[in-house]
Amino acid sequence: MERLPSSSLLKEILEHYFKEIEGILACAICDRNGFIIASKSKQEKSDESDEIIGALSAMLDSYIIDRIKSEFGNSDSFFNITSTGDKKFVFSSMGPNSILTTVAEQTTTDIELKVYSEHVASKIELVLSTNEEVSPKIPEIIKALAKTRGGQLPNIAEEYSNKLILCGENQVGKTSLIRRYVENKFDQDYISTIGVQISKKTVNLSEKTKFNFIIWDIGGQVQQMAPYRANFYNGANAAFIVLDRTRSDALNSIERWYNDIKKSIKRNIPIVIVGNKSDLVDNIVITEEQIEEVAKQFRFHYLVTSALTGENVNDAFLYIAYRVIEDL
Repeated sequence: MERLPSSSLLKEILEHYFKEIEGILACAICDRNGFIIASKSKQEKSDESDEIIGALSAMLDSYIIDRIKSEFGNSDSFFNITSTGDKKFVFSSMGPNSILTTVAEQTTTDIELKVYSEHVASKIELVLSTNEEVSPKIPEIIKALAKTRGGQLPNIAEEYSNKLILCGENQVGKTSLIRRYVENKFDQDYISTIGVQISKKTVNLSEKTKFNFIIWDIGGQVQQMAPYRANFYNGANAAFIVLDRTRSDALNSIERWYNDIKKSIKRNIPIVIVGNKSDLVDNIVITEEQIEEVAKQFRFHYLVTSALTGENVNDAFLYIAYRVIEDL
């Protein structure tokens, strides 16, 4: 993949963001001090566009940056919606280097703004962290996620728990995906999971709603662990089937793992195909189009991810959180 300069890639990311949400009027990428790095508005050359960007800049300077510092401190990730008159101002961060600010019409749903802005903010953070192997496109799973729960964020004081299982062959990156999500770290040294490892993470879906992930990392030793996996699968609410995009036979494992899951879990649960190691651009032999075709065959959603860079990792887990709540 040809590398674009950071400024060009950021602009392309904002272009795709605009295409997905009709109600966006303007957006800007700024640093933690409110300095605008890049911006885009619906009418690039109109007086109204200049007025909106100017209002956004003034709001950042006079109010939002101080509020962010007081409420979120040094937190890498946060999301906030502030309504003023006929507009919504959205502030989303997925790392220490940037804040994505968005101005939208009041008719734009909160969940659209949350899902898309957090996804885009994570891409921006990767670019600003000098990793430019980032796709500017919005995955289909994000579009599906933005339509959940009738367009509204959960608005009741609830705490949910979910058992999520990660299945797949040996060394496809299941443990690395979990570590990237839970600790935001990546370990180059590989240690094979024997049997199962269990991790936990709590995320705030809204001010009132907490979601507890109980993540089961299922060892990929197909034959050796077969007698025990039924116990590991019991009670699962969702599953990832993880594959390594650098292995030519990776797609063949999907049906095998799906059948293995169905033996123990009789009801339908959300399943996502996760095409991992997307950062190994020169070694990829499984295209996103091939993964999409298989996903359609099984009626699953899919994502291509990189545990090394973190690309799309949060999105995969967030999709499961909303799907589980929606199915309750």
